[in-house]
This record gives sequence, structure tokens and C-alpha cells, in this order.
Amino acid sequence: MQALVEEMSEQTDRGVAIVGSAWVEEALHATLEAFLHPESKAWKRLFEGNGPLATFSAKIDLLHVLGLISEIVRADLHAIREVRNEFAHQIAHKISHAKLGFGSQHIQDKCLALKCVAHERLSDPREAFIRACAVLNADFEMVRMFGVKLPDAGQVIASIER
Repeated sequence: MQALVEEMSEQTDRGVAIVGSAWVEEALHATLEAFLHPESKAWKRLFEGNGPLATFSAKIDLLHVLGLISEIVRADLHAIREVRNEFAHQIAHKISHAKLGFGSQHIQDKCLALKCVAHERLSDPREAFIRACAVLNADFEMVRMFGVKLPDAGQVIASIER
């Protein structure tokens, strides 16, 4: 985990958004694998290519309806996904045409609103994004390790809900 955080510190803003969100999406995928029956043919139909659960968004929502994540974590994951999508599909802001970066107001607002790192009181949106990716990844690792669903109240292992 430390190597990945260090790697992201050397990336451009676009690289941080794409690498960080891919890291989190891999954690979601691994968590789903840990909780679902290992049926390879069904798994491929569902999670690969154009399968209904192949997208980051679908994985987030599936984890939520399975009770593995709370609404707060779900919202943070969707915010991370939205930041990733902006960096992956745009070079500049749609309206202002300013180059996208973590300093772009709408991206900054999303990153500084991430609840999973709110207790850290971070003021740098890039740092908040990186920390959120690390915290969420660690939480999903703990969920897989202990093999338990999170309660409906949303108490995540690393206490990110507080």
C-alpha cells in the first residue's frame, strides 16, 4: 500500500485520479469475489466485458445492496468514480475550459467532501483523494480478511464513518 501511495505522489493529477480509483475498484472486485460463489462462467458473464457488473458504478451499488458498505461509503466511492471519469474523459472543464486538476473547484469540492477522510481535516484535495483511496482500500482488505458484512449502520472497520 505504501508503495502505491508513493507512486501516486509522483503522478500527474490525471494519473492520481486514474491509478487511485483503479486501486479502489480492484479492492471492490476482490471483496465481491470473497463474498460470492466462485462460478467461473457466471463470473465472466457478470463481471467481464459488457457484463452488467463490469463497471465501477455497478460494483459500488452491488456492494451496497449486499449490505457490505453503508450509504456514506457508497457516496464516497461514487465521488471517487466521478473524479476518475472526469480526468479519464476530459482534458478541460466543460464550461470554463480550464485544464482539469485537483485545484479545479468542482473536483476540489468533491475531494474535500469525502467523508472517509473528513476526520483528518485535509485542505489539499489531491491529498484527500489519495488518502481516501488508501483508507477505502484498507477497509475493503479488512472486510475480506474478517469475512463479515458491515452493519446497516455503516460502521466501517477503519472508523471512517465518524
